Amino acid sequence: MPSERDLADQLKVSRGSLRKALVVLELSGVLEIRTSSGIFVAENALSNANRLPSLDVSGRRPLGIIQARRAVEGETAFLAAKLGNEADIERIKAAAQALEEGERRYDLRHPSDRQFHREIARASQNTVLGDMVRDLWNMQRGKYYQRLEDHFSTAEMRGYAIRDHWKILAAITAGDPDPARRMMHRHMDRIYNNLATSALELPKS
Repeated sequence: MPSERDLADQLKVSRGSLRKALVVLELSGVLEIRTSSGIFVAENALSNANRLPSLDVSGRRPLGIIQARRAVEGETAFLAAKLGNEADIERIKAAAQALEEGERRYDLRHPSDRQFHREIARASQNTVLGDMVRDLWNMQRGKYYQRLEDHFSTAEMRGYAIRDHWKILAAITAGDPDPARRMMHRHMDRIYNNLATSALELPKS
């Protein structure tokens, strides 16, 4: 099949939207997507195309979850900057360091990334928000999410995520609630943008 870029141009859609559709077709057995090789029609594509995909995503759209995380985690960052103590900040810092120094991959399933956000929620001193953060992260599971992230998670995204995390931590450490919320919003906007369009750069605010 044509390359992802050519397909997006032919169909006049963003590469992000195309990738999500390709992942659904891959999980449905219609296509095979081979890293560094291209997109291929699967051997049993015709028969598989007549079956409904079972994507175990509970009808929750990835971008909808990211939007919800933006709303909730902006507030946990705000409260962490107001209420977090030294022990909270040390736990957040340890998670940020673990992502930077650990295995060189980045995705929403990465345990150090998850821990960073969970520790901020813990530092907010609000158990309801903490439970919401946990539940939203748990929604980011299943085959569909795994394959989607396999296509979107890159070394470049990892670098941006690490830098975003340190900026969030700096605002929390300084006890600056509004910048902490703003930095978290930009971090989540970057993730949303990457999934939606494949872009990583954000407009300067």
